[in-house]
Amino acid sequence: MTTFLAVAAGLGVGIGIWLVIVGLLKREATPRPPSSSRKPFEGLLRLIGLDEGGPLHSKRRTVLVSAAAGLVVGILTGWWSLTVIVPVMVVGLPALFRTTTQSSEVEKLIDLTAWVRSLIGVLSGGAVGLEQGIAATLPSAAPSVRPSLARLVARLEARQPIKPALYRWADEMDDYSSDMIASALILESDNRTGAVAPALKQLAESLSAQARARREIETERATGRATVRWVTVVTLVVLGGTAMTGYLDGYDSPVGQIVAITLFAAYCGCLLWMRRISMGQPIPRFLPHEGGLG
Repeated sequence: MTTFLAVAAGLGVGIGIWLVIVGLLKREATPRPPSSSRKPFEGLLRLIGLDEGGPLHSKRRTVLVSAAAGLVVGILTGWWSLTVIVPVMVVGLPALFRTTTQSSEVEKLIDLTAWVRSLIGVLSGGAVGLEQGIAATLPSAAPSVRPSLARLVARLEARQPIKPALYRWADEMDDYSSDMIASALILESDNRTGAVAPALKQLAESLSAQARARREIETERATGRATVRWVTVVTLVVLGGTAMTGYLDGYDSPVGQIVAITLFAAYCGCLLWMRRISMGQPIPRFLPHEGGLG
């Protein structure tokens, strides 16, 4: 009975840690179906982050397979803590070793700045309107900004009013810099004073300086992320070596299993903290979403 209670307590601690981590992850906003059309076990799937829009939905098969593998290994070895440890490692290790998207975001900002400069050149002469000027810059736009810009041009050519079209474009770009550009163009679409080119010139200089600063910051943060990866590799090697020497046999007991899963949780928390401080946070947007304009 004591062994059963210890195993149950260890699994409870592990599952509780899993739920805390899932709760901290970002969840996509998806409409919830009516109660009558909900799938079986939807509440449980949502709780563990495997439902549609959940942070682990794209990895649901990996989570289920690794959890089953952990259960089998736990039964064979008596290490019930592996039921939780194995899926956490299978899902978490690729995230720790994955390179960040910050570099691509910096490149996107540089491309966005180049597009603004191109738009300035088209609008400076005053021979074309705002809608025609945006369309004229499409062929020279960089690949990172061209898809959303092409959709913006298509809406304008379909006679959609430029103001909601620009709000929609800002939603698709989904960053602070695009909000700055869209707000300047929206003001010009309201007033039609022709003063947007000087405003865009100042904005382009600001975006260029921001891109340089973010590139320098990203170079420094890359060192921290490399440290996280090396700490993980060294730890795995050390654990593998100690397991072969029998050093971990002291954790075979029920109490040892609870201690093992607690130490594993603390270690994962430290790795997540190290990675979080090396990632940085984007500047929040200020334009409302297109759906909130009505």
